[in-house]
Amino acid sequence: MKNRNQRPGTPRTRTRTLKRPTAPPLRSTRPPAADLHIHTTHSDGVCSPCEVVIAAANIGLSALAITDHDTLSAQTVARPEATRLGLELVGGIELTAEFEGREVHILGHFVRDDEPALVAATATLRRDRVQRLKGMVDRLADLGLSVDLTVLGRAFPRATLGRRHLAEWLVRTGQVAGHREAFTRYLGDDGPAHVPKPRLAAGLAIALIQGAGGVAGLAHPPYDLRELTLRGLVDAGLGSLEVAGHGIDARRGQRLRDWADRHQLVPIAGSDFHAGDRPGRWIGSITTPGADLERLRERAASVPLPPAGGSGSPSDREASAEGRCLAASDEIDRIERTLAEG
Repeated sequence: MKNRNQRPGTPRTRTRTLKRPTAPPLRSTRPPAADLHIHTTHSDGVCSPCEVVIAAANIGLSALAITDHDTLSAQTVARPEATRLGLELVGGIELTAEFEGREVHILGHFVRDDEPALVAATATLRRDRVQRLKGMVDRLADLGLSVDLTVLGRAFPRATLGRRHLAEWLVRTGQVAGHREAFTRYLGDDGPAHVPKPRLAAGLAIALIQGAGGVAGLAHPPYDLRELTLRGLVDAGLGSLEVAGHGIDARRGQRLRDWADRHQLVPIAGSDFHAGDRPGRWIGSITTPGADLERLRERAASVPLPPAGGSGSPSDREASAEGRCLAASDEIDRIERTLAEG
């Protein structure tokens, strides 16, 4: 029923009730499994960090990784809830990067969320995403559509705003019939309102993850990925590869597993959960077996750059941290020049 008190041009609001366990749930008799690719409201997901932790616990997962786009902010929010429910929260992130002229997404697992170089790089990416958002809003205005950025920010206070949020606004304000129309007509990669995302060089993204004590992995490998391209990422320090996920059939999954074995990459998998309206991509629908999670943990423990306060002399740690910060600074300058020229 239409709300007569709703002001024109403002999005409709919806409420929901979350079933919150009052004690750690009974553990499943299934083998240990981890969903290592989950998004929350801190990037472009629709569920809060605590909600995805509760969902993972309720279905009996042993671990999960929140891998929001270009931000680590959900980790501190989710950690107390994961501890309360006896669930392992693997520190995670998904960095937007570029390799050989095309966009790739680099996952980081077992990362520290307080590593200065990684924190600085993600802060810059988020700031540049704000400029990108404003550019898309301006293009939508030229096409006769309106977006109130102030109200949009209030609707998604912790999110790194992007196309999904713009599409949601257009749907809720009745300017398009649905999300599909929003992307097909306006916001898709070839749409008239689209503005490319700011991206890190893949080598830097991998180095930042390693500098934070984590393992870098290639998320949802492109369907036309060549082994030679994968080899280039491995040479840059890639340590894991998604071998199962949405759009990866059994034949392609086996090929990815073969490549992972050949290049000594840890095979990983996750649902790439964003929202409940994406069939086959619910939390826990695609998981990493416990044995591979342990391999990933061991790989993180062997990351060549010493973690803060770890082995190596203070001068070595200071030099490596300084080098990573300088590299991040150079890349930040490159991104800002690119945006200014665009």
